[in-house]
Amino acid sequence: MIAMFVLSRDQTAQAVLPFDKNQFADELAKQQINQLYYSGQTGAGDELALSAQSAVEGFDGQKMLEMRAVSASIKGKNGLEIEATAQFGQYLYSEKLLKMTGAVLISSSSGYKLSSPELRILIDGTYIFSEGPIEGLSPMGKINAGRMEITRKNAKAPMQLWFGEKVVLDYEPSEI
Repeated sequence: MIAMFVLSRDQTAQAVLPFDKNQFADELAKQQINQLYYSGQTGAGDELALSAQSAVEGFDGQKMLEMRAVSASIKGKNGLEIEATAQFGQYLYSEKLLKMTGAVLISSSSGYKLSSPELRILIDGTYIFSEGPIEGLSPMGKINAGRMEITRKNAKAPMQLWFGEKVVLDYEPSEI
């Protein structure tokens, strides 16, 4: 008699979940990495470190990471250290480019403390440049410029800092 009830059950019945299938699709697509940290060495021999409070894959078809509370540091083999922090960042895989935006602060071991609305760093360590004006303090005084570049001529050459597009320096000598 028991066998008759067990065998008479509909075997094709499926469990129905009490929520919409697409309800969590957006959440699953936005999986987040917390406390992201990357460290490596560039082709020129510089140490490179990148960190972010959080990161998610981009959704606009381009392979990228979208990050919050981003920090990047480069320690050159010649001793120069450059630190940059920003509210937001994007890492473009195809270009090996880090775009930092939202109150970017840049400091160097040579005494520069600068800010810019956007900074771009090629991850191979050969080129760092600001998009838009830059302002701050230099070892010689206050500086304002339309753009800034930190570059090297080749992998063995030291990094050089260049300012362009109407550079204004308020010279403040420490000793007269």
